[in-house]
Order: sequence, then structure tokens, then C-alpha cells
Amino acid sequence: MMTNKAIYQHFSLDDAPFIDKGLEWIKRVEDTYAPVLTAFVNPHQEQILRVLAGTYELGCVSSGECIHTEFVRVLLYPDYFSPTLSDFEMALLEIHYPSRFEQLTHSKILGTIINQLGIDRKLFGDILVDEKRAQIFVNRDFIPLFQDGIQKIARLPVSLEECPFTDKIISEINYQEQEILISSFRLDALLSSALKLSRKQASQLIEKKSVQVNYHPVEKLDYLVAVGDLISVRKFGRLKIVKENGQTKRDKIKLTIQLLLSK
Repeated sequence: MMTNKAIYQHFSLDDAPFIDKGLEWIKRVEDTYAPVLTAFVNPHQEQILRVLAGTYELGCVSSGECIHTEFVRVLLYPDYFSPTLSDFEMALLEIHYPSRFEQLTHSKILGTIINQLGIDRKLFGDILVDEKRAQIFVNRDFIPLFQDGIQKIARLPVSLEECPFTDKIISEINYQEQEILISSFRLDALLSSALKLSRKQASQLIEKKSVQVNYHPVEKLDYLVAVGDLISVRKFGRLKIVKENGQTKRDKIKLTIQLLLSK
């Protein structure tokens, strides 16, 4: 079984606070012999919880296995428990608004929820939008908080109404797979090659706090990335390092990445 020390070594220093929280949840399951439901977590945090659950031989299932979303709620549970969809205590809220005047965007909705209302990011999951509709996954316990608190987004009047999961907006995410060459696994080197920028331009993005690795803001130019990392760059989109394919004769590292450009 992996030791606590080995678990920390398996992830970055930025993950330590979440690992500590995960270990608290694990201990609660062991002490109470009852399931523990997490708040909404990102895919990287979900992976951490799966490692922890496997280490302590507990069950682990995410809401994403029932309803495909990026942010999920995770159940950690003892062997007797059989999770169902209702155990994730989620709701899907339709954001009704006059779309003929203006289209709501992901950033406008997110900005209203976090910056204007101060609602904790852990209380809601994916924000979904298309040309005429907008939706948000929330913690079921806090439906009134969202409905009462969100009555205007940007300049548009809105109302929130619970809808069935079957009405979920289907988001089509098409990653473009590419082969690139990098001189090292430094973050600035990766961004320069993947986004076709000069090393100076890549460095400036990092210094301006426009880059996140696995949902953590990174400001170090020499931060070392690894296979499996998800890198988000403001105004450029996201990329994921899929696999390493050896080196060239000139010692360049060959990588396969998936690139999703922002619209």
C-alpha cells in the first residue's frame, strides 16, 4: 500500500492542501463506516481522490460516471455501500434569459457567480452554454442561494429553474491532436512550441498570471510539466500533454498534445 509520503511525492506541492483534505475525508469514512460526498472538484482533484481511495482500499465513484461533466462530485465509501445518482445531491439549473437581445457566455455567468455574489467555486460545477440556452450544475442544498442571488447577469434579467438531467446541453469539445518538439519540460518551452510563440511571449504569459497547470496558477518560467498535465492559457485555450514519444537525434523531446483553442 502506498504510504502518505509516497502519495505526496506522486503529485506537486500545489496539491498538498487538497491531499490533506482528501485524507480527512478518508479518515471520516473509516471512522464512521459511512460514505462521504465531496464538493465539486476538478478532474485533477478527482484523480487524487481515486489514488487515495485505492491506497486505503475504499470505494470511489464520481458523478461524471453518471452524467458527463468536467467538474464532478465524488463519493468515497466503504464496501457495503452501493451509490446511486441521487447520492451525488446535484441539480441542473436552466438559466432563462431573453437570448434575442444578447447571448450569455461562460465567462459572464462565472464572473457574476464568483465576483458579484461571492459564491464558493466548490458549490457549483459545469456552466453550459449554447446559442440560446445556459445551464449550471449546483449543489442541491444551495438551489435557493442561486435562484435568489442570481437575477441579473451582465445587463440581462435571468431566472433559474431546475430541469432534468436529460435536458443537459450537449457540449462538443473537439481537441486537435498534434506532435510537437520541445527542448525541455519547462513550462515556457512547452507553451512556446505548442502555441507557436516566441520564448519571450510565452514567458510574459506566465509572468502575467495567465497560465494554470492542473487548475493551479503557475508563475515560474522553469516550472516542470509532465505527461497528463492540463495547461490552461487565458485567451489561448487549453492543452493536455498526452504522451512522450522519445527524442530526436538533436535531443529534442517529442510530445503528443491535445489542443483546444478558445473560441
